[in-house]
Amino acid sequence: MTPGGMTRVRVGAGAARLAQVRRAAAFAGGLLLATGLLLGAGEGYLRLTPPGDTAEHLGVLSPKNGPFEPHPVYGAQYRSLEALDADNNGKLAQYRPLFTSPNPPKVWAFFGSSFAQAPGMLADTTRRFVPARFTFNLGKNEIVPVRLAQAEFLLDAGLPVERLFVVVIPLDGYFYAMHGLDQIRVTPGGGISYDPRFPETGGWLVRTSRLVRQGWTQTGLHANRPFYRVRQLNTRYDGAVLADFVKVYEEFAKAAKRHRVPVTVVLLPNHEQVTRGAGFAFQDAVAPRLRELGYDVCDVREAFLAFPNKPALFIPDKHFSHVGNRLLLATLIDHLLATDPGSADLPDPNAVYP
Repeated sequence: MTPGGMTRVRVGAGAARLAQVRRAAAFAGGLLLATGLLLGAGEGYLRLTPPGDTAEHLGVLSPKNGPFEPHPVYGAQYRSLEALDADNNGKLAQYRPLFTSPNPPKVWAFFGSSFAQAPGMLADTTRRFVPARFTFNLGKNEIVPVRLAQAEFLLDAGLPVERLFVVVIPLDGYFYAMHGLDQIRVTPGGGISYDPRFPETGGWLVRTSRLVRQGWTQTGLHANRPFYRVRQLNTRYDGAVLADFVKVYEEFAKAAKRHRVPVTVVLLPNHEQVTRGAGFAFQDAVAPRLRELGYDVCDVREAFLAFPNKPALFIPDKHFSHVGNRLLLATLIDHLLATDPGSADLPDPNAVYP
């Protein structure tokens, strides 16, 4: 090949490599631009219309609405009796005459999870078998800290109560593993949202970017106690989660004392504890602390563990069946007959026992 031909080959090869580099650069630039546009669109979407799992972890920036205002201990409290009533679909209306009655009946007020509130559960079972008491319950499963805030609010509003019951299940303790009291925020619209735990390194980015915050909350590291599993409630319950649990009950104890209302905390066993021999770490941790605060504690585990037909105590979703609820109420009445002289007019527990 002539010298001139060699030069043309080299020039052609160099031009091809240059074109290849340009194409690669253009592709990389386009990819970066597309990624930037995609991230920008995602960031904009999470800011304009954040979905529920995003809004839950935006703190005071969340668009969530509700009936609440901030509270220094519970985290949230109702703005007004009307706001509470509206949030409960007007169910408070049937009880409003109690607030102004000069001679109210003996009222038992129930607060707690769906084990107290759901149709056919403890409140309804009490309404059926204890006619000597007027049963108050709103039928709504509120989040854990709101339950005691609601009870205090109603007492302050004038609800006459002979005895107040707070039904507690081990799962209630899990709330504080996910959200510490210092993470609860009330939004400008009165809703409840949470600040995640922010990382020491890069925390500013989690605070600033909705996309990064969304990713961070999917790792589990945002929780008050990262990677705490529900089953651990049966083996160990201590530290910050126990401290938060005790703190809200310490606050409510002041309200109960102020209104001179005895409070019975009913500690329920879960399905695994009754049927599979799981431990009672949660109950063992909270019961002595509650008694120290002046609560009457009724731990019904022995009655459930001694029942001969344990599967009959539960329905498929692991709530108590009508058999389980009758056993629960019979055990509760037996406890009150043994500890409260004012309970002499209660029915015979054997008549309630399934």
